[in-house]
This record gives sequence, structure tokens and C-alpha cells, in this order.
Amino acid sequence: MHTYLIAAGTTLALLTGAALADHCAFDMAEAQSALSFADQAPVNAADAATALITSAAEACRQEEEQLASASFDSPMLAPDYVSVGQSMLINARTLLSGQ
Repeated sequence: MHTYLIAAGTTLALLTGAALADHCAFDMAEAQSALSFADQAPVNAADAATALITSAAEACRQEEEQLASASFDSPMLAPDYVSVGQSMLINARTLLSGQ
């Protein structure tokens, strides 16, 4: 199971590279790191986190496109804005930490 999680995390990193260059990069790195060290997490938590990370990668890609064309006064550009993709990654990390 642990080998599967590492392989899944590595695959996600390769697939999401440039699309996550900005707003999701930190949260993606943190979630993938948590997944890599999730050998103590229950299987269902690891599976759910993997699904969240996969879905977040797509959400972050779409959000990058939205951010690129956002108007100056868009709430998406606020410093404290948390996007859907970021939220999914935060939830995956929290799930893996057992909180």
C-alpha cells in the first residue's frame, strides 16, 4: 500500500507540474508530502486523500485559467482567498494527519 501511495503522489506531481505554478503549488506540495508519509493512515483515509489530490489538480488547473483573466477587483485576487482546489488539498492533508 505504501508503494502505491508514493507512486500515486509522484504521478500526480508529474501530471500537474506547470499548471500549479502559482496558487496551488504550496498546498499541492504539502498534500503530496503528507501522502508520501501516510503509511500510518487508515487505507480509506489514504484513498480519499488520493482522490482529493487528483480532483484538486484539475480544479487548480481551471482556477489558474480563471486567475489569468480575473478582473482587478475580483475576490479571487484577494490575498486571503482560498480557492476550491486549495481547499481540497488542505482537506487531504488534514485527513492524512488524522485530525
